[in-house]
Amino acid sequence: MGSRTEQCLNCEAPLSSPTGRGGRPRTYCSDACWWDFGRTRARRWRPITQRHQRQDDTRKQRRHLRNQAEHLAQAAGKLALDLHAEDLALPTQQTGWKSGPIAGYAAAALPLLAQARAVLAAAVAADRAAGATWDEIGAVLDVSPDTAARRYRT
Repeated sequence: MGSRTEQCLNCEAPLSSPTGRGGRPRTYCSDACWWDFGRTRARRWRPITQRHQRQDDTRKQRRHLRNQAEHLAQAAGKLALDLHAEDLALPTQQTGWKSGPIAGYAAAALPLLAQARAVLAAAVAADRAAGATWDEIGAVLDVSPDTAARRYRT
């Protein structure tokens, strides 16, 4: 059996001597102390669970950011390979020499811009999950905190 405490677990007041009614020995001096201890214990554990939740959210957001960055890198690498292959081709076979739309390079780069925006949104979400404020994110992006929050709030 465990050792008997002679003090209230909540306020550390001395416990009254047990009466002849039997049952389990008291660990709190009153019902009010018992309820207060329960509320205090719940408050003590809440920050730990919130911290673990934030760590899990940060981990998920980091993983999403990594995936978005990898997709961007793959698309940029494909564009670079296409441009390199075009450089090796004869001048008459290059896109700029063909008749038709002359904005082919801009059209090829446009998906990269969309993916870069997705990477930035994922980076902001990861920063928010890690505990960054909108003030800090706005300062990095060179926009106001309200603008940053409006653009990237999920």
